[in-house]
Amino acid sequence: MATISSHVLNSVDGTHAGGVRVQCWRILDSGARESVFDVRSGEDGRIGATVDVDADDPERVYEVEFHTGDYFEARGPAEDRRIMRTVVLRLTMPDAEAKYHMPIIAGPHGYSTWWSQ
Repeated sequence: MATISSHVLNSVDGTHAGGVRVQCWRILDSGARESVFDVRSGEDGRIGATVDVDADDPERVYEVEFHTGDYFEARGPAEDRRIMRTVVLRLTMPDAEAKYHMPIIAGPHGYSTWWSQ
């Protein structure tokens, strides 16, 4: 099985972002979304889940949603408006046995991410 993992970091204070809700969806041919997992990052800011992609088309699209707006809202008032509520990563998993590690550095107004094998 493939593995999706991440390390969520808070760019405001440089700490691990624990408690961030992370959802993964399989995008069906009809355009509908099917839930794959719904987790929260641990105190260390990490998540990890196995995903059975063996029966999927290698070009099947998945979405991983990081609910960063809720995370920052829970940490107190912002200095100004927050317009970024959710970070969505769209990906394919052509190798059914690979690890897809996508760290994210998130703030109330932006984010940075990459694929780290």
